[in-house]
Amino acid sequence: DGASWAAPADGFFLAPKPGIIPLRPLSIGEIISGAFESLRANPRAMFLPSLIVLTATGALSAVLNYFGADLLLSRVGALLNNSSDAGPSEILPAFIGSFASQMVGALLTALATTILTGLLIVAVSRSVLGRIATPGEVWERTRGRILPLIGQTLLITLITLVADIIIAIIGIALIAIVTSFIMGSDPGVGAIIAALLVAFALAVLLFFAVVFLIVRLSLAPAALMLENTGVVEGIGRSWALTRGSFWRVLGILVLAGLITGIVNGMLSFGLGLIFGVVALGLPAAQPLVTALTMLLTSVLSALVLPFTAAVTALTYIDLRMRGEGLDVELRRAAGV
Repeated sequence: DGASWAAPADGFFLAPKPGIIPLRPLSIGEIISGAFESLRANPRAMFLPSLIVLTATGALSAVLNYFGADLLLSRVGALLNNSSDAGPSEILPAFIGSFASQMVGALLTALATTILTGLLIVAVSRSVLGRIATPGEVWERTRGRILPLIGQTLLITLITLVADIIIAIIGIALIAIVTSFIMGSDPGVGAIIAALLVAFALAVLLFFAVVFLIVRLSLAPAALMLENTGVVEGIGRSWALTRGSFWRVLGILVLAGLITGIVNGMLSFGLGLIFGVVALGLPAAQPLVTALTMLLTSVLSALVLPFTAAVTALTYIDLRMRGEGLDVELRRAAGV
């Protein structure tokens, strides 16, 4: 399945377009432009939930991070000033507390992102039919699928982790065998080079394994939300839909990632520059700067997440139109 930018010739002019995309197999360019169009067509449903939820979780994470960083900074400062009240035994609990606050914030953000992705996918599916769904309507339709969506996300994470662990164990065993075989009783440069080459090959293999699983399982949330499948069934549907379309889906994900990365990078660079200057000028304000950075990062994520979710939804719809004739069903549902 080629990743052509040109739209299919069949029905190019005849395909109806009741919403954000023409109801026929799409080109990669049409998927990306359709994702932007979904933001314009229904900004209330696409941005409002993300801004509310991610700003709230970002604020909570920022507060936790502030107190954790403030405690750690004060302990370290006391230790550097040779205070009798602070010692290494006082630093460790502060460090653990700071780390724990960051982990809680990360988990809250991941949970919120998972839920919002499901809501946004449903909103995009309505926009494909030319229907504008309110945030309340989207929530009413999806709230029963939230727990399965969270469970599916955890299962996909576990699958990826287990696959990486298995590859890592095999790779470490290979490194041990190769080095012991070449090294013998007298370690040498050849053994070190061989070990490094095997380690490099292992790192490359792990990278490709992660990429492969991300692509093959990327449409599982869309299948779960739009087909009302179970957790495992949604994963199986993603695997089936991406079969034979791996490079196409990878190209779409990479392109969408580049777009969001550029937007995030430009905004984050400006914020980082401002806060970096403040932190250098006022070292005591470091915990507050860190907390504000975390909060604003969450707001930036809220602006980018709708686009990413829209790309996922439209890729799913495109593959179903290509392989299952979904465009016929969509035309019937849209009355065109």
